[in-house]
Parts: sequence; structure tokens; C-alpha cells
Amino acid sequence: MSEEQTIQTPLWVQELDKYKASKPIEDVAADLGLKPEDIIMLVANENPNGMSDKVKEAVSKAVFSLNRYPDADSYHLQKAIAEKYGVPQDWVVIGSGSSELLGLAAQTVLSVGTTAIYPQYSFSLYPMVARLCGAETIEVPATDDYNADLQAMLDAIDSRTRLIFLTNPNNPTGTYLAEDDILQFLDQVPPNVMVLFDEAYVEFLEPALQCDSVEMVRRHPNVMIARTFSKAYGLAGARVGYGIAQPELLSLLNRVRHPFNVNDLSQIAALAALKDQDFVKKTLEVNKEGIKFLTEAFDQLELPYMGLHANFITVRIGSHADEIVDYLLKKGIIVRRMRSYDLPEWVRVTVGTPEQNERFLEVLKEGLNKFGE
Repeated sequence: MSEEQTIQTPLWVQELDKYKASKPIEDVAADLGLKPEDIIMLVANENPNGMSDKVKEAVSKAVFSLNRYPDADSYHLQKAIAEKYGVPQDWVVIGSGSSELLGLAAQTVLSVGTTAIYPQYSFSLYPMVARLCGAETIEVPATDDYNADLQAMLDAIDSRTRLIFLTNPNNPTGTYLAEDDILQFLDQVPPNVMVLFDEAYVEFLEPALQCDSVEMVRRHPNVMIARTFSKAYGLAGARVGYGIAQPELLSLLNRVRHPFNVNDLSQIAALAALKDQDFVKKTLEVNKEGIKFLTEAFDQLELPYMGLHANFITVRIGSHADEIVDYLLKKGIIVRRMRSYDLPEWVRVTVGTPEQNERFLEVLKEGLNKFGE
């Protein structure tokens, strides 16, 4: 074999960018010369309350069975979720985080010559998983209030469209879509186009604003909802998500899904977390108090913000946003830059514990003063 020969990959693979995730706390601390306990991670929308004690107990017992393969279909977790939402068990699929389900949906319906549609200011993984299938992507401009423009998304559908990504509440804007608007939208989507309804942050949405997405699945065989245990349940490190769709759609998706895709400890952790709704209730209370504290402070500082329907706030801190983010980082506080979303003056801040929120606000004020905002 000639030394000049290289591995051949499709052009769309060569054009993909690697997903950029945050460094582990230990690595960040080492880079900054700080102790890990001095780092405040407000960057990935993780649960600042940790995880349920019931999860810790269940996982500590399960570690002695790691010589066995996990349940290939996550049967017990699948059954528990089906019972929670009142659907048949074959309407549920378990994934390695809801992010895997996004990729499985794309692999199930997309190919070269097809298109996927997603709204501006939405999760960066949507175009990535679509392009990995050789499909083209169409980003539909958002409304003036940074929300998905449902009519414009309908207008973008053509004969090549196979998949639409829609998020509620949305990341990174924190905006939400009203149930009536979603229902009208779904009624107009062609039945041969799959709609992936991403509800990673749905637990944080006020009950009065939540839509009956399971009923949407019952009414529309082309709709799948995806949820995660990473946020409200505090299991980001376990990587467990679940999808709900009618069995005809899931039977296709399960042909793409790898066997044993969710490890045994993660299945057990998610099952224990699902049973501890008191922990979720506590998480929502802490988040609500944090939203109130931070928005009142932003109002005093005259800093515009958007959304407020998830466990983060995206706030406009001005033309020196990069310098202020770097200043926060040097002080051990990590937030999410929004430059990659064409929002260079904005940052996304995960709502932390009361102590973390106070510390963030203190250092943010220092940064604003230092850089003249």
C-alpha cells in the first residue's frame, strides 16, 4: 500500500466539526491553579443539587453485577416510563442520553438527497446528526423574540424533507411554544415527515404551560418525543434518555439502535431516579428561587435576558462578553459563550445553588465594572 493513500470518508464527514464539550472540573481546576471544589460549573445545565440518595443506594448495590451484560432493551426502565405516561411498553425506547435518540432519528429517516429542518438558536447537535447522514440542513430564522417560527418552518418543507427538530422549552434561549401553536403545526406537517420533539428541559416548564406531548404522539404517528434524565433528575453523567413514539416508528428506530446501548448502572440509576419525585420537586423549587434571584439582579443591572422556562438564563452582558467570560473563568466560574449561536454579546448561565448564584453575580459585577459595561 502506498504511503500516500489515506482512509476515504464521505465529504460530509470531512466537513463536520467536532462537538465541543466542557472540560471536567478537575482539568479546569488544574489549568487555573485552583482547587476542584472552588470551580463553579454554570455551563452545561447540570443539576446543582447532585443526585437522589435513592440513586446512590441503588447504584452502590448494582456495581457487583458488572460482569453481566446489561438488558439490551432496558426492559424495567422502559416499563416504568410506559406506566408513568400511560402508554404501551413498545411505545418507549431508551437511549444513551436523549442525544443518542436525536442521532437514531436522523439515521432512521435521513440519507443523501434529503433535508432536515431546525429553528435558529437551537441545540447544535441537530445539524450535526443530520449532516452525518449525508442530508442537507435548513436552519429557519427565529422570530423577533428568539423563538421558533413555526409558519416559516412549515414553509420550508418540500418533497425532500424527512425530519424536523423542534424543542420545548428551547435551549439556549429558554423560550417555549404554546400547545395550540404546536398542535396546529403538527396538523400541517406531511405524515411522511418525522417530527422529533425534544423535551430535555420540560420538567422546568411551568405546569400551566406544559403541553400534552404524549397525546400528540397518539394523534400523530410521525411524532416522537425525546426526554432525558440529565437535567431535572441529576444524571448527566449516567447518559440516559428516553423516547416515546408509536411502535411503527420505533420498530424502525430500534433497527438502527445498537444493542446494550445503555449500561446496567445507568439503567438502575434512572429507574431509581424516576421513583424519587421528591428530589425532582426539590430541584424545581431551587431552580425557581434561583431564576427569581438572578433575574431581579439582572433587572437592577439593566441586563436584558430571554426565556426563563428552563434551568438556565441567557443574558446579554454587552460587547465585552468574551473578556467578561474569561474574567469569570479566571475566578473559577464557567458559563457558556453564545458566539457560536451568532449571539456574541450574550452568555448562557445555568441556575446554580443559592451560594453559586451569589458568587456568580458578585464576580459578574466585577467583570462588568472592569470592562466598562
